[in-house]
Amino acid sequence: MSLRLLTPASLLLCCLALATIVIAGLSQDIGFTDPSLVPTLALTLAKLAWLCHWPYLARSIATVTLACLTLGLLSYLLPEYWVTTSHWQTIAAWLQPGANLEDWRAPLHATLCLMLLGGAQLTGRRAALGSPMLIGLALLMWLAQLDVGLMPTTQWVVDYAADPAALMAMGCLLAAHAVRLVSTLIAERQLLIRPMSMALLLGCLALAFSQHLQYLEDRRLHDVLKQENHRLADHLSGEIGDHLSAMRRFVNGWRLMESPPDVDSWALMAEPLYRDFGYFVNIALVEPGSRIRYVYPMDAANRRLLGIKLSESQPAGRAAQRRALIDHQEAITDVIPLLQGQYGIIYYLPTRIATGRFIGASAMVLSLQALTDTLTEAIDTRRTRLELRQGTKSLAILGPDDGNRAWANTAQIHIGDHPLTLTTQPSRLRLLEYHARLPAVSLTTGLGLAYLLFLVLFSHRHLAIQHSLLHDSHAQLRLEIEARGRLQQEIEWLARHDELTNLANRRMLMETLKAQHNARPLCVMICDLDHFKRINDSLGHLTGDEYLKRLGALGEAVATQAGGLFARYGGEEFILLLPGCDTARGLQVAEELKASLQSADLKHHDGAALTMSIGLTALERGPLDIATLMQVADMALYQAKEQGRNRIVRAPMPS
Repeated sequence: MSLRLLTPASLLLCCLALATIVIAGLSQDIGFTDPSLVPTLALTLAKLAWLCHWPYLARSIATVTLACLTLGLLSYLLPEYWVTTSHWQTIAAWLQPGANLEDWRAPLHATLCLMLLGGAQLTGRRAALGSPMLIGLALLMWLAQLDVGLMPTTQWVVDYAADPAALMAMGCLLAAHAVRLVSTLIAERQLLIRPMSMALLLGCLALAFSQHLQYLEDRRLHDVLKQENHRLADHLSGEIGDHLSAMRRFVNGWRLMESPPDVDSWALMAEPLYRDFGYFVNIALVEPGSRIRYVYPMDAANRRLLGIKLSESQPAGRAAQRRALIDHQEAITDVIPLLQGQYGIIYYLPTRIATGRFIGASAMVLSLQALTDTLTEAIDTRRTRLELRQGTKSLAILGPDDGNRAWANTAQIHIGDHPLTLTTQPSRLRLLEYHARLPAVSLTTGLGLAYLLFLVLFSHRHLAIQHSLLHDSHAQLRLEIEARGRLQQEIEWLARHDELTNLANRRMLMETLKAQHNARPLCVMICDLDHFKRINDSLGHLTGDEYLKRLGALGEAVATQAGGLFARYGGEEFILLLPGCDTARGLQVAEELKASLQSADLKHHDGAALTMSIGLTALERGPLDIATLMQVADMALYQAKEQGRNRIVRAPMPS
């Protein structure tokens, strides 16, 4: 994508996100009650403000949104013993009257995704502050909301994913941020690839670890609730067994009586049983003709039951009445509507006195609602809904109406031969209170560590590249210094040597003479090739140059052997400087030089041998006057030329 198209593309994506939010907010099904829509809208407006070159407004909106999201994130992270879920509910109601916690805070993954996008908004496109990494982690959190099925299917306690509309708007906003970072990614890809890949890997591991902890935590909570359900069912079953035994003791107590009970004795015997098992509606004596003779307690509701013939007023219990009153056997009704207007079960126990006389059946009316109410001491019914059912028919309900059906547990209990189902449904508030914070803490911590790892690796990578560039710069500088040194040496060498013959030039000769101003004797001879111009004219300058090189090599060898210096003075003139040599020794060296030239077999164009004229002088004592020394040697050379060339002429220094 062309860099010129990045800003319009980002602007288009922001507009698409804004349109999605507006459509979702205006719809009746979603509205702006979705807690993910409002922060997504705010961050979209912040991005649009940034694209319109209003950075202060963009940062202000992003900062306020991050503050609200941080408060929501804290409700996921802080332990229950620090800030209870009830307190969070109070805060939510204070911020938004009538709202609960779930109406106010966005789902966990949506919260983290939006916070990362807000951080990316504040950091701009600065890679050094981790803006690319924030976008990468936001993408990870957005993908985590798609529920790709990596974890086993379970019912999460905490909401993780936003609604599809908010998720789509969030994706458009994420794409708008990512598009703006394309130029940064291209420009700094060498710095970003390794830190981002390693940090994103850590973020993926943190997400996987958090999901695994979440799965284990929800399994643990499900097991706890299931055990609680079975414990309540066992409690009811034990209660049923206890009251059945107590009823039999009550009936057996009349076998000790010689006469049928009267009202007072019946109340005296029934009162302890009624007091110990408060879920009995009443305890009545039913005559063989199915009429109610006595009833306890004698309150206004039960007083109306006296004299009622049960076979007519309660036909649903006729089978149990017949078995108890005619067959003289214990009987229990099915779950039937009681005369008091609720569901219950009636026990009929044949009752005899000491003489063996059958006086009727002791009827004990058990209210299933009252029996269920006894569980209030075993569980917090403000946070758990209890329901006693027979098949699909609801018999008794206890607790709030907001029970979570997805977390419901069931257990069977038996009253006589009648199976009933006890269902427990924890409320949303109880699930949030009992749910551990470790999965959310581990995910948030992992994302924070991934961001810090990116900053560390990015800084290390940046320093490494800077160090490499500095090292390369130093190496280049070192090479340049060495090249300059070599060039300086070459310049210095050229300044003191003849480029053609590689001999010392006039400058070096003068420096050497000055350095030898105390050396005595000091011999100097000027050497000149005879008729050298003819060689250049006849054989060419290249040949002349070769001859000069040959002479230079011969003269340097002789001078080195004699401990002197052989220098080119100019043109075909050379000077041989011999410190410590007197005139006699100088003549010997001059002869050696002539012999070396002769043995070199250098010819003119006509075959004549190349010869040399030498003017020699020596300073035996006295101060050194270079001009005088050179002038005397030059006069000796002139004399050698005048005397026919190819000879050595000595000239004494003036006294």
